[in-house]
Amino acid sequence: MSAVAGISGPINIPGYGPDFWRLTTGMAEMTGGEALAAQLVRERVSMLFGVPGVQLDWAFDGLYKEREHIKFVGPRHEQATTYMADGYARTRGEVGVAMVVPGPGILNAAAGLATAYSVSSPVLLIAGQIDSRHIGEGLGH
Repeated sequence: MSAVAGISGPINIPGYGPDFWRLTTGMAEMTGGEALAAQLVRERVSMLFGVPGVQLDWAFDGLYKEREHIKFVGPRHEQATTYMADGYARTRGEVGVAMVVPGPGILNAAAGLATAYSVSSPVLLIAGQIDSRHIGEGLGH
């Protein structure tokens, strides 16, 4: 699940119902994934390179709702996400956005980030997170 205000998925806190993980804006409710996708649209992101994973399910649900505004390209390896985002940023003059799972996904994406950094290419890496109840248990991803 993707992180919502630092919390992954529903949690049990006394005084909060099962929908605690939803964000309330006063006029509308949205998940963290919907908030992420909406902000990417506001930032004029039109292309995202990513490798799906269970930690990103909520994010992909939000991206699906914004599919008219953000095109998704799914390479088969995390390293390709950041190299593609770098190439996109260099050729289009826009921020290249990559999205991967935590742990090994971030490590695999690091080479492309290093390349982008070395040439001052604007690349944003978004990473999922394991359920907060399992942080520190050595699950890795």
